[in-house]
Amino acid sequence: MDLKQSLLAGRRGRRLLSSIVLSGTAPEAQHLMRSVFDASFELAQQRGDGVVRFTMAEESAGAEPQESAADETAPSIAQIAQMLRTVPLPEAMPELIRSALTDSVDWAMYWQPPDAEDTLFGDPRLVQALERVAEHVASTGIIQSWMGASTQSNQWMITWTGESAEGQWEPGLEPAQSQLKAWNLDLAEKERASKADLREKMDQLASGHWWPNPPGGLYRSFGTFELEEPIGLACVEDGMGWSSALVRRLQIECRKPVFHITEPRHWADLCRRYPLEVSATMRRNWFETTGRDGLWVQPDWQAVAEDYDGVHLGLGAYLAGAGEIIAVDARRASVIAGWNPDETYWFTDAVQPVDEVRTWGISDAGGRDVWLRR
Repeated sequence: MDLKQSLLAGRRGRRLLSSIVLSGTAPEAQHLMRSVFDASFELAQQRGDGVVRFTMAEESAGAEPQESAADETAPSIAQIAQMLRTVPLPEAMPELIRSALTDSVDWAMYWQPPDAEDTLFGDPRLVQALERVAEHVASTGIIQSWMGASTQSNQWMITWTGESAEGQWEPGLEPAQSQLKAWNLDLAEKERASKADLREKMDQLASGHWWPNPPGGLYRSFGTFELEEPIGLACVEDGMGWSSALVRRLQIECRKPVFHITEPRHWADLCRRYPLEVSATMRRNWFETTGRDGLWVQPDWQAVAEDYDGVHLGLGAYLAGAGEIIAVDARRASVIAGWNPDETYWFTDAVQPVDEVRTWGISDAGGRDVWLRR
């Protein structure tokens, strides 16, 4: 799967593309932005999302926001598709693509249905219209350069600091194998305890476990954007709004290979080779995000660790597969959720933070937040 296909295949890739095309300053881009907003709002209303639109009353300066219905019918999918085919595209600079990737990750929510804009851009007519945007982005080679920077010698661990940083997982406090064994036993017990939920109606189930990641106490690391900025600083699923972090390079001595997930079929391969059933545990939340009710599996990380020293989720696989139904076989499927793009989980204890600790923080750069080394 090439990058263009990855960008079009999944909601996270399409959200990146829509963020780029809607960032333009041309009048056509501004008109498209309003059209997407109106169509998304109408879609959210139709499915009962409980959204409310507010406008400012023009006749009274400083008036309070007032609830308002749309004055006109929202544009059709066909009209938005035509706008996408003709709107001038902004220059795809690294800063713009990085901002669009961050925006896409911010909208990843796997405990509820995709938001209205993600749903809107899943329409096949808009997917087709986004092809020119995908070609525009892929032709720059920028995302490909980020993929190439994620090497074993360029792995960076992030420790969040400041407000909301309390209680985060600290890596390396327990041997990796002990963590994996405890994780396996805990998830197996959750699945046994939830078996009765398979007979319940979906609307009677409470929200629960939704992330199929390895244990949080393992060492985790990322490759980098330009200027040695770890990708995981800006790209955090379900984050806590952290604005400062300590960053340190990891030295890893691998005796076994690292499994690289570069497209969704590699995740499916892990699920086939090391299956762990989670049909009851994940039923409610994975139904919410995918609309599918059936047999679910995820990789058994304790078993994976017998053959691999780490698993890396590449940018392309994230953009194409995060939150999507990934078919494992004719009866079973899986979901990538809660795993940040370009993140590697390490199953070995031969991991050592090296070099100096670097401090990074968020700064305002012309109305947008950027991470800068301090």
